[in-house]
Amino acid sequence: MEIKNSRVDVAINAYGKPYQTAVTLYTLLKHSGQWIDKIYFVEEKKQPDNSSYQFILDKLDDRIVYYKPAFWFWYNKVHKFFQNFKQYRYSIRYQYAWEKSDKDYLLLLHNDIYFTGDLVGEYLNKIGDHTAIGKIGQCWNCPAYSASLCNGDSYTNYKPDYQGLMNLSEKFPGARSHLYEAAVDKKLPWPLPECRMNEYVALVNLAKAKPATVPVGKANAFGTLNKLDVGVEWFSQLNNQGGHTFANFNYDPYAIHSWVSLKNAGHDANFDKDLYKYEESVALQVLMDEFGFNPEKTTLHSQSMHKLQSAVIR
Repeated sequence: MEIKNSRVDVAINAYGKPYQTAVTLYTLLKHSGQWIDKIYFVEEKKQPDNSSYQFILDKLDDRIVYYKPAFWFWYNKVHKFFQNFKQYRYSIRYQYAWEKSDKDYLLLLHNDIYFTGDLVGEYLNKIGDHTAIGKIGQCWNCPAYSASLCNGDSYTNYKPDYQGLMNLSEKFPGARSHLYEAAVDKKLPWPLPECRMNEYVALVNLAKAKPATVPVGKANAFGTLNKLDVGVEWFSQLNNQGGHTFANFNYDPYAIHSWVSLKNAGHDANFDKDLYKYEESVALQVLMDEFGFNPEKTTLHSQSMHKLQSAVIR
């Protein structure tokens, strides 16, 4: 595949962790900047400890499209009916960038990634005709993975019925098996409840995904948490629509998720102030050592502030 002319937009939703957010974007641009056009920087409406990202916005001003949504959904479900309204829909994780980007590809990012190589270039080389590429499945929670029946590469080959899945989860219980009865559609139990395109760092082919997803198609927004986790419902709906395939790619050689704590779940620090402060202090040291960033020398640019604060829904 020829990728030299490919351009990619980035979608990142930031809740807290300004220094880790900066490390995410600075290391991304260091290794994959040649592919990146716009960075859709969505600052969640609610923030811990009055987090400020202005130093990031100032440094990356020419690339940034800033947006602050009207609502704060956190981990709450968003009913399909409300997704008909822009202000609600734009408040769903990644959705503003999803609709506003005019590129064929959109890179979805958590704000706690440390890039060690050109992952975007690798994704572009490997995505082919797939709808998205990244790590498939939260296999560490999945009974089928524990039973050696399924993994991210073979999830299309293992399709138990509902009762078979429930029997398996009793035999190989996972951390969230007790939620399956409420979360799994008895008529459409596949893909399995832990299957998704993990949105820590995934590349979506918007040319294929947009027509299938609200507000154009029938599938719920990618960032909804209407099943077990973000993206599970969207992944299930597109797999069952037909015409969509997904590439499983181990990004570990190119990027580290939750790189300070090295845990699969990067949200632990949001509930532990001491851990939060520690992780941010480590990220700040990285910024100073690797990028020469000194917060005491950072100044606000009033013109940039005015431009960002005047952003409106169009």
